[in-house]
Amino acid sequence: MSTTSPIDLSDLYATLRRRLAVHVSEGCDEITLRLPQAFDGELAFYRLVNWAYALVNEAARIPLPYLANLPPLRANDIYKREIGFLRTYLSHNLGNSKRDLQTAAGAARWFGQACGKGSPREPEHYAAACHFLADRLRTTLEGAIDACDLLDDPIDGPALVSNLHLQVSQTWEAHRFDPIVQDCAEKIGNPGIDLLKFRSRRLDIWRAVVKNAEAAAVETAVKRQIEADLLSEIDTRLPIGAREAKEHLCVSGKDAVVAALLLLRDARSKGNLSVPDILVHVNKSNQGSSDRSES
Repeated sequence: MSTTSPIDLSDLYATLRRRLAVHVSEGCDEITLRLPQAFDGELAFYRLVNWAYALVNEAARIPLPYLANLPPLRANDIYKREIGFLRTYLSHNLGNSKRDLQTAAGAARWFGQACGKGSPREPEHYAAACHFLADRLRTTLEGAIDACDLLDDPIDGPALVSNLHLQVSQTWEAHRFDPIVQDCAEKIGNPGIDLLKFRSRRLDIWRAVVKNAEAAAVETAVKRQIEADLLSEIDTRLPIGAREAKEHLCVSGKDAVVAALLLLRDARSKGNLSVPDILVHVNKSNQGSSDRSES
């Protein structure tokens, strides 16, 4: 019978935050979602999964997997994937796509292991699932707390702390990319792309750019990558319309605008040119055409 209670999980996370704060001031954020008062049914299970998701994907997204990969756990990210598909299963209207069917099958296997029913129905089924998940979370948190002893070690600790600092500083939260995405979309033109979905699809790529860029050039590198990805998303469609072409390229008259747009499309086909490079190319082409007309 499980002995893990909601207050146990809350206390363990508070302990982890205190231990990490000694070394990394911004290591773990507060979890504002409330745990259930007791693990006693379906609603409690929903609240526990939401709290767990906030723990592993938001509040402790960087330090928890870092510590979990150290002794004594060496758990990789199994717990993160488990909580991710549980939240998806509980929070989304799953269809018949291959991905959705895999999520449903994974959830059924998990529930079968947790409460003996692949499709729980009764309060006691969900209570058992709560206790099963709570025990796994407790193991993860206790292991992470124990791993903090390694950060305190006079020999190995400084290197471990330095690596953790580096990971925290190089990791951008998803919302941090939003103003850059919006700015790039306004400059290039957005033919109806859902920018939040676009960001979700490209997030791992952009975080890799942050990690690999020089410290003084991170934002510039991110802007260039987002710009390139947005152009790729737009694909064969023109990145700006006629009105924007007139404003950006300083052209007037219907024929000139059409010519500018065609030149812009041609410039994009020449490779991974940035927007400033494309505008320079188009302006030079326009200037050449004007000079030939005057002569």
